Amino acid sequence: MNKVLKKVMIEDVEYSFDPEKEYIKDGHAYCKVCDERKDGKALEFFGKQMIFKTACKCDRNREAKEKERQKQLDVERLKSSCFNSVIQWSYTFENYQGEENQSLMIAKNFVEDYEKMKKENIGLLFYGSVGSGKTYLACSIANSLIEQYQISVKIRNFAQIINELQKSSFDFDKNAYIESLVNTSVLILDDLGIERDTSYAKEQVYNIVNSRYLKQKPTIFTTNLSYDTIQNCKDSVEYQRIYSRIIEMCIPVMVVGEDFRKFIQRDKLTRNKDRLLNGGERT
Repeated sequence: MNKVLKKVMIEDVEYSFDPEKEYIKDGHAYCKVCDERKDGKALEFFGKQMIFKTACKCDRNREAKEKERQKQLDVERLKSSCFNSVIQWSYTFENYQGEENQSLMIAKNFVEDYEKMKKENIGLLFYGSVGSGKTYLACSIANSLIEQYQISVKIRNFAQIINELQKSSFDFDKNAYIESLVNTSVLILDDLGIERDTSYAKEQVYNIVNSRYLKQKPTIFTTNLSYDTIQNCKDSVEYQRIYSRIIEMCIPVMVVGEDFRKFIQRDKLTRNKDRLLNGGERT
């Protein structure tokens, strides 16, 4: 059912309004909720004077809420595309439980200075022992980039990429898959060094890394390899090409600390043990 609008003359110009939402006072229209003025300045439109409505506080709040709602939908969509596991959504700087160290500071500042990093095609190479928190820091960067900038980020490990490319399914487009990795704003390649030691695997890894280098797109790597191993690679020419590109693209960041996975698991077990000891109450 269409609402019946009333008409009134404001400064000799006809103005239409909804009496359920606006009221007239002293020759002007006001919002019934926030009392802000609704009628704007009279403007000529196709040879006729017209008064257009202005946004009141209610309108601005409604617009802000809708904008925030749309932002959250975009963030959820981007995170769904980014992560392989729902648990990685919780890998954030806010939830970080390790020590405040240099690697954490660099990770946070990479997000804050993302526009500069993007412009100069600067990535990061997190290296360190198993469980030191490299993947956690990389996921924290991904979460923050998505939340702050609403850009496309993907995190994939090398073994997963090779497995995907070797699928024989007729409906799997390998070129489209590679393009999705090459063109994403920030790509995080997890566990460098665990990929299969085959010419095909090394060729695919190099193609992705080199394509992103040429397209000037920041890439973040994590690896259990030492930086010395990467810098002074004595392996095949294929590995030397891959590592050479990574050294050109990335700032090396050593990640140290106790086994992060064990730390998180121990904390979870302790919290839930306390919860059970307290009769199911949350602690």
